[in-house]
Amino acid sequence: MEQYRGLSAIYDLLMTGVDYEEWGDYVLALVERHGGVPFRRALDLACGTGNTTLALARRGFRMYGLDLSSEMLTAAAEKAVKEGLPVDFLQGDMRSFTLREPVGMAVAFQDGLNYLLSAEEFLRTMQCVARVLLPGGLFIFDINMVEKLPAAGGQACVEQEEFTLIYSTSFVSGSVWEITVTGFVPAGGGLWRRFRETHRERIISDGEVRGALKAAGLTLLGKYAAFTFTPPDGTARRVFYVALKEG
Repeated sequence: MEQYRGLSAIYDLLMTGVDYEEWGDYVLALVERHGGVPFRRALDLACGTGNTTLALARRGFRMYGLDLSSEMLTAAAEKAVKEGLPVDFLQGDMRSFTLREPVGMAVAFQDGLNYLLSAEEFLRTMQCVARVLLPGGLFIFDINMVEKLPAAGGQACVEQEEFTLIYSTSFVSGSVWEITVTGFVPAGGGLWRRFRETHRERIISDGEVRGALKAAGLTLLGKYAAFTFTPPDGTARRVFYVALKEG
């Protein structure tokens, strides 16, 4: 897993502007709006350094966090131990995972599903989620509207005391947006370590989402512009979905 090997060390610094407590409150509001969940045990897919995972754990959920990156999971586990929160962090692939016990809710945020670069991978993920959900369980996830990113691409540089990052972005096909990150982080003794990573996110249409949910046996309950209870219009940059496992 090359993605996030370099960024893992500074990921939380990059995300300091994100209010994860707001995300936790919004998830709870969506759960309440759609009738609750059968059990307060939940799974956070593509959990990264565990910021959303821990926000939900603070709200009474017994959490699992799943991610491909061992570096990100190490950072997540250290934060959970520091707070004394009972979270199980697991290294795994959201396209082919299982859990030792079912959950009442699954979530996937911060563009995690956009990293699935084919409709087949997206469907396989929906099927895995459906298998681990209890009847009456909810799957709450977001989709980044990648098609609204600048088509021409470009470059940018971010310099802080702890790191320097250079971004280069472009659409590599009609549906995949690519960002190459070159970073420099302190390595001790006045030296800096250089890394380079390439990340790709795919445009995922509403029709694909609905089709995959139906094929996986999940029922769409709601679709909202981020952090609202309003259906998204053409300006929405992030869309939240809520789906139910019947039974």
